[in-house]
Amino acid sequence: MPRKVRIKEIAKKVGCSPATVSQAFNNPKLVNRKTRANILEVCEELGYVRKRFSQRTKKIIGVTGISHELILGEYYNKITTAILSAAKEQGINVIIEHFADEEECLPHMFSKKILDGFLVLGKISQDHVLMIKQQGIPLVLCGHPIPGIELHTVLSDGRAGIYEVTKHLIELGHKRFAYMTGGPLFDPVTSDRLDGFRFALNEAGITFSGDHIAIGDFCNWETANKAVDKLLKLDPQITALVCESDALAYTAYQGLMELGYKIPKDISITGFDNIPFPPYINAIKTKLTTIDVNLEDLGRTAVNTLLDIIENPSRAACRYTLPAQLIKGETTAKA
Repeated sequence: MPRKVRIKEIAKKVGCSPATVSQAFNNPKLVNRKTRANILEVCEELGYVRKRFSQRTKKIIGVTGISHELILGEYYNKITTAILSAAKEQGINVIIEHFADEEECLPHMFSKKILDGFLVLGKISQDHVLMIKQQGIPLVLCGHPIPGIELHTVLSDGRAGIYEVTKHLIELGHKRFAYMTGGPLFDPVTSDRLDGFRFALNEAGITFSGDHIAIGDFCNWETANKAVDKLLKLDPQITALVCESDALAYTAYQGLMELGYKIPKDISITGFDNIPFPPYINAIKTKLTTIDVNLEDLGRTAVNTLLDIIENPSRAACRYTLPAQLIKGETTAKA
C-alpha cells in the first residue's frame, strides 16, 4: 500500500504553510501563481491526490476546452456531439463549460463537487491539468497530449496521416516541398505530424530544409497568408505545400489564388481533418486533398475510456491512437 502523503509534507517541501496548500486547491486566486505551480508540481512528485467523498448511482462527467477551440470550426463541435450521444446511450449526464487558458481557476463545475470524470478537448496548460488531477477525478485528454504527464489520451494518428499525404505527393512526382504548422515545433501534435512528413521525405531520398517550415496558428487562420508569402519569397519553385490542418490549407489556397497561382497546376496543397468550412466562411468549392479523422469514433472512444478508468482507477495511463485515412481531392496533381 502506498505511503499516505499529508498536506504538511507538501507545505514543508514547497516552503509555505499548510493553509497555503489548502488555498491552492480551494481558492487558487488567493495564491501566487508561482507558488501554486510549485505546490502542484510537488503534489505530482509525491503522488498526492485529494480524496473524493461523493457517491451517486448516476454518473456525471464534465467536458471542457479552451474557449476559442470550442467555438472555432467544426472539429471539436463534432467530437462534442459524439460525446453527448455516447453519454446519452449509457445514461450519463454531461456538463459542458469552456474557459480561457489565462484563467487561474478551473471551470465552475468543479466547485459543485459532483463530477465522476472529466474530458478535456484540445490543448490545455500543464498547470490546469495538475489542478484537475488534484480534484481526484478520473481524467482523459481528447485530441492533444500534455508533455511530461502520463494521462489517458485519445487522439488521431497525426504522424501516419501526414506521412500518407506526403507519400501521395511524392508519388505524383513532387520534390520541392514546404510545410505549414499550426503551432510551435515543440507542440506534441505539431511535432508528431512533422515527424511523419520528414519520414516520408527521408524514405524517398528527398532533402528538406528547415527554412521551408512556416509556423501558422490553428486558431488564427489568417496567419497562413503570411506564412505562404514567406515561403514563396524564400523559394518560388515550391510545388507542394503540406498543411497541418484544413483551416490552414483553405486559407493558404485562397491566398495563393489571389496571388495568381493556379491550384493544383502551380502548387498542390493538402490539409488534415477533412472538415468542410461553413458556406458563409468558405468560398472555395474545390475538394481538398486531406486526411480524414473519424471524429465520432474519437468522441466515443474518449467517453468509453473515461468510463473504464472511473470503474478501474488504478489502470495505467494509455494513449489511444485512432487511424486516419487519406482522402484524395482536387488540390493535388502531378508536379
